[in-house]
Amino acid sequence: MPSPIEPRREKKPRFENPTLQTMNFVDYLSFTSPAAPAIGEIIEFRVADLWLDEQPRLLVPEEVLAELIARDQAHPPALLEALRTVAGERPYFARVLSGIEDLARSIAADGVLNPLIVAQVGERHVVRDGHRRSLAAIVAERSTVPIRVIDEESPVQAAARQLVVNLQRSDLTALEQGRWLLRLARLVEQELRAELGSAGEPLVVDALVARDVDEDEAGDEVRAMPRAERELAARVRNRVCALTGMSSVHYYRLLRLNRLSPEAQAVGLELTEKQLRPVTALPAAEQATIVAFIAERNLSSREAETLVKVARSGDRDAIRRIMAKLAREEAGRQRTAVSWEPLLHAVPRDFAARCAALHAELAALPDEARQVRLRAIREQQRLARELANEFGEILALYGGSDLEDGSAPE
Repeated sequence: MPSPIEPRREKKPRFENPTLQTMNFVDYLSFTSPAAPAIGEIIEFRVADLWLDEQPRLLVPEEVLAELIARDQAHPPALLEALRTVAGERPYFARVLSGIEDLARSIAADGVLNPLIVAQVGERHVVRDGHRRSLAAIVAERSTVPIRVIDEESPVQAAARQLVVNLQRSDLTALEQGRWLLRLARLVEQELRAELGSAGEPLVVDALVARDVDEDEAGDEVRAMPRAERELAARVRNRVCALTGMSSVHYYRLLRLNRLSPEAQAVGLELTEKQLRPVTALPAAEQATIVAFIAERNLSSREAETLVKVARSGDRDAIRRIMAKLAREEAGRQRTAVSWEPLLHAVPRDFAARCAALHAELAALPDEARQVRLRAIREQQRLARELANEFGEILALYGGSDLEDGSAPE
């Protein structure tokens, strides 16, 4: 029953500025956002004045965002335009755009229910959480969105918070997790190097990602490093894991995904960590072809591992054979038809005795458990009637008159 304080018919969020609801969308260019709000205050802010300097979940390819940042154009309207362009060329981003359009329909009806989290960096209001909402608001022809300004944390704390938030989202891909983890690890190492007075030196995290080794667990990779680098790598890992609650095994496995070439990452955006991890052992030049085959056939992690082992042998004929074999197996799985055989034995011959046992059980069950059984019985009764009708049509079509006495064929 709706509350007398907040009637059900009021769907707009309480912080929506009512004077902006009648504004034509084109007129938002002439609207000036209010002065910088106090920390924690929720205000309406013009979407076009927001700034995006990263994307925890991919909205556009990384190089596209980098170009917009370089041109000082990384605002939601420009990012949305870029997304619409790339969505026409790459199915993954077409699905990203579709998701934003779905969100826009909700925003058009109910407004932006959760304010965007924004940090003021110099003169800019930089989105820390709510990237997709900012684009969806434009699609919904909202000129402003509610924002809440937070104290800008250190880059490390900000990146850690965003990684934790996004790891809890089921739609964050393995490559997105790995990419953001690498960013956080780099920031942590830079912070540690500043404390140690070794800022500006090559990052040990990047060296770790670049190492070409066979071990499935990166502990061996760290042990192969010089002692100083090994100790620094361990400190980076420990601090990242403490910030995010991630295990060291998960840390290394996600970090390892950054070994994939940009081409391999582009075609493997929607694959799981287990599907992608074996490919990281291959030379960069071979990764895209293997990842494309895994994605096209949706190979299991075990099949992907088998394919990579063959690829590492260098035997091109063997690679073609295993690809053909996996393709045949996949095609065979797709061609498998539903068997009709169980239909001919759907009702057991001793069903009367089974029903008697069911009667006894139902009488002994408590009411709640009995209702569960009864719901299942009703569903089976419905299916049995439909099956009887189907059998009747089959018998009528193919001449079942000799079996009308109910006898079974030998």
